[in-house]
Amino acid sequence: MRVLYIEDTLSDADIARRTLARTAPDIELIAVTSLAEGLKHLEKPDYYDVLLTDLNLPDGSGLEALASIREQRLPLAVVIITGSGDHGTAVAAFKASADDYLIKEGDYLERLPRILRSALARFRSNSMERNLLILRVLYIEHNSFDIDLMRRHLALHAPHIHLTAVSSAQEALVLLPAGPEKAADFDILLIDNRLPGMDGLEFVKLLREERKLDIPIVLVTGQGSEMVAAQALHLGVEDYLSKHEGYLFEIPATLEKAQRQAELVRERISLKQTSLRLSHLLAASPMVLYNLRFTENTPQSVWISENVERLLGYTVEEALAPDWWLSHLHPDDRELAMARQCTLLTDDQLTHDYRFFHRDGRVIWILDELRLIRNADGQPHEIVGAWLDISEHKKVELIRQAHQSALDLIVANQPLPVILGDIAKHLEAINSDMLVSILLLDKHAGRLMHGAAPSLPDDYNAAVSQLVIGDGVGSCGTAAWRGEAVIVADIDRHPYWQPYLELTHKANLHACWSLPFKDENGKVLGTFAIYHHTPCEPAPGDLELIHEFASITALAVQKIYAAETLRQAAAVFESTREGVVITSLEPRILAVNRAYTEITGYSEAQVLGKNPKVIKSGRHDKLFYQAMWASLLQEGYWRGEVWNRRRNGEIYPQWLTITTVRNDNNEPCNYVGVFTDITQMKQSEARVAHLAHYDPLTGLPNRLLVQSRLHHAIERAQRHNFRIATLCLDLDRFKNVNDSLGHPVGDELLILLASRLKNRLREEDTLARLGGDEFLLVLEDVKDPSEPATVAQTLIDLLTTPFVLPSGHEIFINGSIGISLFPDDAHNVTELIQHADMAMYLAKKEGRSTYRYHTEALSIAANERLMMETRLRHALAAGEFVLHYQPLIDAHNDRVVGVEALVRWQPPEQDIVPPGKFIPIAEETGLIVPLGEWVLRTACAQGRAWIDAGLPPLVIAVNLSVRQFQSENLAELVQQVLDDTKLPAVCLELELTESMFMEHAEQSIETLRTLKAPGIQLAIDDFGTGYSSLTYLKRFPIDKLKIDQSFVRGLAHDPNDREIAATIIAMARNLKLSVLAEGVESEQQLAFLRQHDCDYYQGFLFHRPVPAIELEAWLREHSTCR
Repeated sequence: MRVLYIEDTLSDADIARRTLARTAPDIELIAVTSLAEGLKHLEKPDYYDVLLTDLNLPDGSGLEALASIREQRLPLAVVIITGSGDHGTAVAAFKASADDYLIKEGDYLERLPRILRSALARFRSNSMERNLLILRVLYIEHNSFDIDLMRRHLALHAPHIHLTAVSSAQEALVLLPAGPEKAADFDILLIDNRLPGMDGLEFVKLLREERKLDIPIVLVTGQGSEMVAAQALHLGVEDYLSKHEGYLFEIPATLEKAQRQAELVRERISLKQTSLRLSHLLAASPMVLYNLRFTENTPQSVWISENVERLLGYTVEEALAPDWWLSHLHPDDRELAMARQCTLLTDDQLTHDYRFFHRDGRVIWILDELRLIRNADGQPHEIVGAWLDISEHKKVELIRQAHQSALDLIVANQPLPVILGDIAKHLEAINSDMLVSILLLDKHAGRLMHGAAPSLPDDYNAAVSQLVIGDGVGSCGTAAWRGEAVIVADIDRHPYWQPYLELTHKANLHACWSLPFKDENGKVLGTFAIYHHTPCEPAPGDLELIHEFASITALAVQKIYAAETLRQAAAVFESTREGVVITSLEPRILAVNRAYTEITGYSEAQVLGKNPKVIKSGRHDKLFYQAMWASLLQEGYWRGEVWNRRRNGEIYPQWLTITTVRNDNNEPCNYVGVFTDITQMKQSEARVAHLAHYDPLTGLPNRLLVQSRLHHAIERAQRHNFRIATLCLDLDRFKNVNDSLGHPVGDELLILLASRLKNRLREEDTLARLGGDEFLLVLEDVKDPSEPATVAQTLIDLLTTPFVLPSGHEIFINGSIGISLFPDDAHNVTELIQHADMAMYLAKKEGRSTYRYHTEALSIAANERLMMETRLRHALAAGEFVLHYQPLIDAHNDRVVGVEALVRWQPPEQDIVPPGKFIPIAEETGLIVPLGEWVLRTACAQGRAWIDAGLPPLVIAVNLSVRQFQSENLAELVQQVLDDTKLPAVCLELELTESMFMEHAEQSIETLRTLKAPGIQLAIDDFGTGYSSLTYLKRFPIDKLKIDQSFVRGLAHDPNDREIAATIIAMARNLKLSVLAEGVESEQQLAFLRQHDCDYYQGFLFHRPVPAIELEAWLREHSTCR
């Protein structure tokens, strides 16, 4: 540093030079004795760094040198030195922008080096600021001469000051903001006190008090006084100047100082506000700050933030106590933490974590960050640090480590017990008070099996293994049973644990918290239990921590189970009979199984890396595959039938399922196709379809197919306006062929018949077998209604030629045909077939071996019959049937020996329906069975009622129908009715027709014997009209023959009827059977019967059938009962 010293006293200059040479050899001092000599030296200003000048010189003042330097803007720091300074002189020096001021007293020479250095540093700093700073000044001055002087001076000596001048306060107010909300366009105000209209002080008061502006203000006046200065400072003016000679040189420094002071004030306010905010932030911060200071090389706590109590539970006073920190360190971490802190002395900073005891006893993790601050000598001075509770972060990190460790062990194919043990140890490392036990559920046995418990005794683990799950079975058995956590804080007092106290006492276990862990579907996999050596409830966060580890356990168990499933799946992949192919998304084949190669004929090597279309058949168009891929992309799934090609070129059908496989991010990664060769199934379906639509015996279309074809034929006829004819053919007496020659012979006949008929018909005609010996022919495009008759006669003529069967039999057969026309007779399939069927039955009725057209009368009769059937069903449910009884008379003495029960239908408010109208329909529809049971039960009940009423027992004769007789439980039913009504069996007579039991004579004999066993009488009704075999007749266990009334009616005038009646009576006598004649209506008939010794008779001659009440009254009146 070079210093130019202007000093007129040579001794002072010499002393200064020698002192600097001794105390500051880096400072070179060049001394001159006058102002003029000094200014000459300053012609080379770059040579010097500092000007040190005495205030009073022989040829001027040091302030003049200062002014010259500042005017020339020379890069020199200036220090004013004087032997007898005063406050005013110092102020004047600083206002003239001197960098320092020194009085020659005391040890001033010892202080001189420091003052020179700081002055130079201050000058250079201010110069940099001055070069960077542009100071915007609003100058309020009414004197234009002063304004011009000021503007020229600042432009020359302080160009960084930009001056805006106005001549009055009113003009200035326009340029200034109306309040503190808006920033001013100026950095400082320079105000002359003497302003027109409003002086400077009034203007300052308005700015400070009304507009609340804090812009810096410097007040200048030509006639200043101490009172004005005091008022100005009181109003908040930063500085005050009088317009003395040379005051312009003080203006720049004064403005800069005022601006800096205002900035300092604002900074001080901002700092205070910032400090307050920091205080509030620190109070809410999760971080505790502290300060240690070294005393005799030992750091002592000197300050700690007040939030220590909120975060750690301790007061500031407690935390500043000696050894407080060390005494609350976790014992397991104390040695390591102390060793780490020793490294702070060499590394200057340290970040480490450790466990620390909270005031409430909890163990928390602390992150401790320390920084060492050294003094000027490089020695440790103090330590600043920060504590942060990282317990949650540490817990998350330890959980993550446990999770990662479990995954690593799974990848390493470690056994499940090893993985579970590792999980348990990780949790016990977080909280050493917890003893972990993991049990796995055997869902088949319903028991919990030992998984891992590294800190529990082996004998305890063995004892709880195979624990049966159930409600109240300890904590774990109950948790697995309920599927929810079970917390037992005190084992000794809890009812779930009473059976196991001896075991828990031995293991010193007194609390058990058990959580079930589950799979993704919510099914329990096992239990994750925490034991404690002392009774305790879970602390805040404990259950959440346990749940996290239970989830890790569930993940590990599921992955191990999944790996096992994958191994099984791999075995299935190779052994399954379905072809399996795995592809990439491109797609390219990645893997195929053995079944794939067997079905397609391609080896694995031939298809790997190839597109799956290598087996494409070409049978499907683009739209088929576009729909397939659209389904895969949108739904991730496609299933359907597809035709592919084997390696040998054979095209075959597959049932194919394609599924999109997704990765853990739910993104598609592969396709898996599973297919089955359905060639055989297709062939079977074709066979089943043929069987469903064709008659298996004749190969002709069946009822289902002919109905479908007839439906389509009707649609075509409607479009093209033509007729359709349906011909229903039924063979006459075909049943005799089956009964006499057997069903195989009947089948041969049907096969030959179908072939003969089909060969005679056109290709477009449809011949179908409806079932049995019934066939249907459909003729389309019939031009004339007479055409079907020609076809029908042709078919009938075809049947006249005998059939020679493969079995050797020669069969003669005839047929009857019914014809219906569309649209003449019917408008749909059902009606056409029904009407043809009606016409066929008419042909049979009118002579057989002929044909008949359908007529409207046939439909009317059929509809009436259908209505009758409907009414009949309703009548049976509504109880519209009644019984009338006709007496059975002893022909020798005219006494009543019994009655025949005859059913009548009495609809409400209508005439009685005769039996001949509804009995045949009841027989055909099967309604005769429930109706017959009702007749039997009602008649027996009436017989019992007459006995109970005091009448002599009468035989109650009841007719049985064919369907009743063929019923397997007939005998049981009759016996049940007798038991229910309490009618003696000898009072019941069952009447049967010959045809009932002649078809299956042997079986009928057994049925009759069973019926007769309890004493029931059996009679053959309408005898003589059937085809009874005398051989069987004598074997049947019957009691009576009833001569049909058709023979009785002609006794008076027909010799044949008389002969037949006499023969029946004589035959009965020989067979020891009684005889009853039906329908006796005249004395001549009765005389003949008595003459030939007939036993009984019934008919209108004696009594008509009447209701039970009338008959009972008649019987009591005539007393003719036996």
